[in-house]
Amino acid sequence: MDFNYDPRCGVYLNGHYYYISYYLPNKSRICRSLGTTKKVIAKKKMHLKEQELYQGVFDDHDISRMPEYQFASKVRLDLETAAEKYIKASSINKKPRSQINDEYALKSLLEKLEKVYVDEINPYEIQTLLGKLQKERKSEATLRTYRGILRKFFNWIIENRMVQMPNPITKNTLVRKSSGLVRDHLPSNLEIQRLLSQDSEILPLIKFLIFTGARLGEVLHLEWDDIEDGVWMIKSKPNCMTKEGIGWAPKWEKSRMIPLLREAQDVLDSQKRISNWVFPKKDGSRRDSLSSAWVTMKKRAGIENLQLKDFRNWFNHHLKHELQFTTKEAASYLGHCPKVNETHYEPISKERMTLKLNSQSLAATNLLQNLRNNSRQDS
Repeated sequence: MDFNYDPRCGVYLNGHYYYISYYLPNKSRICRSLGTTKKVIAKKKMHLKEQELYQGVFDDHDISRMPEYQFASKVRLDLETAAEKYIKASSINKKPRSQINDEYALKSLLEKLEKVYVDEINPYEIQTLLGKLQKERKSEATLRTYRGILRKFFNWIIENRMVQMPNPITKNTLVRKSSGLVRDHLPSNLEIQRLLSQDSEILPLIKFLIFTGARLGEVLHLEWDDIEDGVWMIKSKPNCMTKEGIGWAPKWEKSRMIPLLREAQDVLDSQKRISNWVFPKKDGSRRDSLSSAWVTMKKRAGIENLQLKDFRNWFNHHLKHELQFTTKEAASYLGHCPKVNETHYEPISKERMTLKLNSQSLAATNLLQNLRNNSRQDS
């Protein structure tokens, strides 16, 4: 190693992500993504890499640009390289959407670890990460899913002898138990009213979600031909173009027919038909997501703790408590089984309990008064 060697490390922003630039001993310049959008994390990673370079530790990418050092240098597997290899190998037998979700989750989790190399991860780092995620109000079910994703990732790189280390996900890696595995939130009628009073380009779509209880993907793939005589046929679309490829299907690939409420039908009647999609972008193409429009709409309405899937809870409550649907009927309408309906879609609402108690308060008062009068007469 040349004692005059200076890697001249630096970071710069390229698009949304920060990149590192440095020089190898053979004067080759390397520019690589650091996989983060945060400048503080980028600088930490840069300093760690700089330290490794001064110590003569190079990774696979460096060695490929510096073959003369292949037998003299120690190689450490970095998390970014390991993740890319795992994602590529695990894509077999996975649906495009599942692959995209798993890739996004894994990369996000590894970025939150704020480490560069695989062998830097130990059980303490994992437990600390789960603690951070819990403070972000992630549900118990989500934390268990994340733990499983990380366990599979480390198992794979260890079994394929890419590193020699124990799996940092052990039986002692704990996820704090909560009152329920799934999100338990019922939007209040006031929150619904605030949202419906907003002036937003996505307001018709939000209204339709509220008054159908449908999943977002089902609404984004809704075409005018899917509705006939006030009935919506939710079905697979093998020729539909999506960002994951060709073909879309509802959850579990189960089709269903649902008659629309008047409020939902009113939304359709007010929509302009600029394409075959019911809720398209301004240019008529299919909308893939609500992106920042949903966040902006909530902010203007002064609402924080609300997710799109909470509308399914609200509509399930409306079906069962206002329209007198049975659990089986409501489950069929929303597209799941009765057991799931009872356990996942019946959150406890203090507002609802208060209304019920207040409505019965007069009856209870009259009952107590009658009991007192009867007691006096008996005496």
